[in-house]
Amino acid sequence: MNYFSKNITCLVLTLFFCLIALSPGNCAEIEDATVFVDAFNAYQQKDYLLVLEKCDQLNQAFPDSPLRDITLLLIARASLKSGDNERAAKTAVLFSSEFPDSSLKTTIEDELLTLVRKHQKGDTLAFDKRLLSAAQKVKYDRIARIQAAELKLEMERAAKAKAEQERLASIKREEERREKERVLAEKRAKASINASISFPEAVEPFAAGSNGTLPFTFSNRGKESEDFLLAVATAKEYDATLSYAGKPVEVDTRLKIAPGETIKGTIAFKMPTDMVDGHRAAMTVKAVSAKFGDVAFQNETLVISSAPLVRTVAKLTKPSVFPGENLGYRVTVLNAGSLPARDLYVRLQLPTSVEFQSAPDVSFKREPDGILVFKLDKIDSGRLVEINLDVKIRDNSVVGQEIRGQVTVINNSLQRKDIFTSKTSIVRTK
Repeated sequence: MNYFSKNITCLVLTLFFCLIALSPGNCAEIEDATVFVDAFNAYQQKDYLLVLEKCDQLNQAFPDSPLRDITLLLIARASLKSGDNERAAKTAVLFSSEFPDSSLKTTIEDELLTLVRKHQKGDTLAFDKRLLSAAQKVKYDRIARIQAAELKLEMERAAKAKAEQERLASIKREEERREKERVLAEKRAKASINASISFPEAVEPFAAGSNGTLPFTFSNRGKESEDFLLAVATAKEYDATLSYAGKPVEVDTRLKIAPGETIKGTIAFKMPTDMVDGHRAAMTVKAVSAKFGDVAFQNETLVISSAPLVRTVAKLTKPSVFPGENLGYRVTVLNAGSLPARDLYVRLQLPTSVEFQSAPDVSFKREPDGILVFKLDKIDSGRLVEINLDVKIRDNSVVGQEIRGQVTVINNSLQRKDIFTSKTSIVRTK
């Protein structure tokens, strides 16, 4: 081993053991050291093309590696040995440029320094075909050895696999025979299970916010006693639960039902307060065989909500107005639902160009932000209430401006809020 190789070996081993001593978080440092050691060992085995491959991999994956100086020297050396004189010279120049104060500069051989001087003078550095041929032969020999080893290993694996396949084939044939018998028996057992779920033919609507119950029956129509798991499926907001004979049905409750037996159950739920009048939702009762999870029976019914349906129409008494004009502003609140609307608060936000004057026929409260609040105790189904205001179009209103306000109706009893926009009026010239 020459002086250059000895120095490189010492430096590589020192850096490698230092990097191994680092914390587990510094995985990238340990990996680039491993790649460099692979390249260095390839150099020792005179596999110069593999050296270049490993060094290129290291530089690409770890451009800031602390091993870059000795990596560049190894590239220059391997390039020289494989006949690539131009790369050898350029890499040596790059090393001197990046590491001008490195002590490793003294290890560069005269042959490599001669190539550097020629490169700096602009001379053409041709490939050394003899060295390139020798390097390629080493590479092909390595590939051939690898392929031969892989072929031998593959042949050994194939022989073991064939023997294992024959053994497994015998086992598989026996398992398949047993599985066919099991599947046939299970199919017969599943076919013997029969059940039905039924609901009342007519279900009355449920008021929004109220608690409701739905009766159902579940019958075992098979010839054997069976264990079933019952569940109800519906929208989460209904908070539905099942019970039978006064007992709640939990997720893991098993009901053992004799052949021909019928049980009566109940779905308890709460109709959400925000459901609109006439909303239809499905409730499904499902019975799953406790023995066979893919054997299930289900039926569904619809629950319909009953609720007030409040709408408002707010507008100036004229579609065209002019600045400074006094006129009326009417808010009509109607109930198109099937139940009375109770405990309503109507919050009116007048357009900025409309100035409130008075509301002579109705009591109200005026909030600091100018919003007018009117309380309505009750509006029966199919009825309406009118709120009439005296207003004035502001003198500074712009001609052509659209006037549009907003009405918010809060139903305290159902904890519901609806927002409506008033009809539009246009400011015109007199």
